[in-house]
Amino acid sequence: MTHTAEPRIAIAGGGTGGHLCPAVAVAEELVRLAPDAQVEFLGSGKELERKILEPTRFRYHVTDCAPMNLGGAWRTAKGVFQARRVLRGLRPDLVLGLGGYVSGPGVFAARTLGLPIVLFEPNAVAGNANRLLARWAEAAYVHFPETELGCPTLALGTPIGQAVRRGLGCSRMAAIRALGLDPRLPTLLIMGGSQGAAPLNQWIFEHLPASAPRLNAIHLCGKGADAAALRARYADAGVRAYVQPFVRQIGTLYRAADLAVVRGGGGTLAELQAVGLPAFVVPLPASAGDHQRRNAEAFAASGAGEVLAQAELDADALERALECLASPTRLTRWRSAAQRAGHPQAARRVAEDLLQRISQRHTKLRAVA
Repeated sequence: MTHTAEPRIAIAGGGTGGHLCPAVAVAEELVRLAPDAQVEFLGSGKELERKILEPTRFRYHVTDCAPMNLGGAWRTAKGVFQARRVLRGLRPDLVLGLGGYVSGPGVFAARTLGLPIVLFEPNAVAGNANRLLARWAEAAYVHFPETELGCPTLALGTPIGQAVRRGLGCSRMAAIRALGLDPRLPTLLIMGGSQGAAPLNQWIFEHLPASAPRLNAIHLCGKGADAAALRARYADAGVRAYVQPFVRQIGTLYRAADLAVVRGGGGTLAELQAVGLPAFVVPLPASAGDHQRRNAEAFAASGAGEVLAQAELDADALERALECLASPTRLTRWRSAAQRAGHPQAARRVAEDLLQRISQRHTKLRAVA
């Protein structure tokens, strides 16, 4: 596709990997499609943001930010002035807001400067920040078609990062062997993320049968968890297991797994759909606005798995998961549904739409001139 010379895009937001990692995937695709594109990020300065962005080529600006309420009004206002200085220097053609309060200063600043605004919303139910900011946006990219905002939406999917895409380049056999597992056995992946791993860890400790069915387990137990004790628990049950606090090459784990037990974050569920991995989804009860439950329900409604409440994490629930793992017919049906709902090319599609918007804007400006 053709694109405007030297397109400039500011991406406002961060705070969590669920917000930032899809944006980095889009930024990488932007410079692939338009090598002269200039993409810069505005964030909060959190360590996680720096870890994600430092290995990239993209410039990163820090602005003050706080939750969008009366208590955070002063910091947000200060952040808006800081963001205005950044945007005046960059002179972007468009500002992409990632949702969450971290995006507030950049999007508010774009509004005061008359810059076009597009939002990104990965959850089935939009967060407070995006609901507030949508009144100034010309469009929002969403993953779930049912997501509603106060602006037009495009269901292009949630972009997935390189760590996932790289893993898709290997076969299941290669992934299984790389993890030291048995390629003849079905594989269960369990991961609870940074906030929700402990209840899933406890579930396995308490309810894994002393003589478990023949299977492999991949278990991301989270920072601070006793990975050695969890490995011993699997070994006592006769289960070959790969247990780590976290990994960077998550795509290899997805490729090796036949079924997952995960939390209901929008980014995680989008990744599972993109790779065609069915799952039992355990929503985090404390998620803002109960968005994880709504995400999980939308995922299950697509036919890619089931919702499992955290209060139901007992021996019967584990037996259900293990029975599903032993049912090739059900796994095939769920896997096909996940693939149908997935958007593996979301990063490219979002980048193309952004470049098209910039090109159309430049055409209109030239016509006026």
